[in-house]
Amino acid sequence: MPLLPFYLRLQAIVCLLSFASCITIQSKPENSSSAISVTERKQSPSTDSVDSQLAVYLSSGNQFARDGLLREAMESYRKALAIDSSHSVALRNLGIVYVKAGDFGGAIINLEKCIASFDRNFDANYYLAEAYRATDKYADAIFRYKMALTIQKDDLRALKSLAWSYHKTRFYSEALSVAQKALTISPNDDQIPIIVARVLMKLKRENDALNILRKYSVKAPSSSAPYFQSVEAEILYSKGDSVGAQTVFRAALKSQPMLAGALFGLGKISLEQGKTQEAIDYMERAVRVKPKMFEGHYFLGKALEKTNPQKALRHLNYFRKNSATDPELIDMVSDAKDRILSLAKAKEKIGEITE
Repeated sequence: MPLLPFYLRLQAIVCLLSFASCITIQSKPENSSSAISVTERKQSPSTDSVDSQLAVYLSSGNQFARDGLLREAMESYRKALAIDSSHSVALRNLGIVYVKAGDFGGAIINLEKCIASFDRNFDANYYLAEAYRATDKYADAIFRYKMALTIQKDDLRALKSLAWSYHKTRFYSEALSVAQKALTISPNDDQIPIIVARVLMKLKRENDALNILRKYSVKAPSSSAPYFQSVEAEILYSKGDSVGAQTVFRAALKSQPMLAGALFGLGKISLEQGKTQEAIDYMERAVRVKPKMFEGHYFLGKALEKTNPQKALRHLNYFRKNSATDPELIDMVSDAKDRILSLAKAKEKIGEITE
C-alpha cells in the first residue's frame, strides 16, 4: 500500500550496502559435494590457467559490483560462467546483480540454477525471494524467505520482507507474528513498528495500531516522522475521523512534500468533500510520485470524469487492468468497469453528434 515503495527503496539501499559482504570469491559452495573446486581438479597447466582466469573474472565482477558498475559486473560473471556454466558462486552473484539492475527475470533464472546445488546459501535464497516478490510471485517469495531464515533465523531484511509478503497476500496473522518477532529483535528499527501497525489495521485493531505508532514514533529519528504520521492518518481515516486524518496528512506533507501515501489520502478526503480540483491535484501528484499506486488511478479517474473524460478513461482502464485480480479491490474494479462503460458510451454519442 502507500508506504511500500518507501520500504522497498530502503530495502534496496540496505541490500546494496551489504552487497560487498555477500559477494566473495568462492571456488566451491560450502554445502555442495558435487561441485568441483579449483583445488580438487586434477592439476595441469591448462586447468591451472582456466581456474586462474575464472578467479580473475569473479574478482573483477565482485569489484565492479561493489563500485556500483552493474553492467560491467554482469559481463565479468558471464565470462566466468562461460568457463564453468554451473559455477554456483558466479550464478549467485550474477543473479544478485540482476536484482540490483531490476532484471528480475534474469535474476530468477540464474538464482534458480544456483539453488540447485547451493540451496543452503542465505543470499541465494534471499535474493531469489526478492526477485519473486518484485514480480508478484508471492508464494514463491514466501517460500524462499522462509528458506533463507532457516539459515539466518534473525535476519531483519528477510523478516521484514516476509512480513510484507504475508501482508500482501492477506495472511495477516502470519504477517503480524513475523513483524512482532522482528520488533523484538530490533526495537529501534523505525520501519518495523509501521509494518506492525499496518497489519494491525488490516486486522481491524486500529487502537492497537495507533498505540504502536505513538509509542515508537517518540524513539524514531525525525526523518521518519512523516511516515509515522501518514500511517496514523490512514488509521484515523479508517476509523471515520476524516478531519483528524486530514490534519495529520498535512503535517506529514510539511516534512515530506512528495509522500505518496499522504497525497493519496488527502486526495480521497478532498473528493469526498466535493473539492474535485483539489482532489485531482493531490491524486496527480501521488501517481506521479508512485505510478503503480493503482488505487490512485481509480480515484483520479473518478475525479476527472466531468472535466476530462478522455483522461478519466485512461486512468480507470489502467486501474482495471492492473487490479483485476486483487481480491481487496474487487468492488472498486467493478465500479471502474461501470464508469468505463458509461464514459465509452458518452464518447460514442459525442462522435455521432459531431459526424
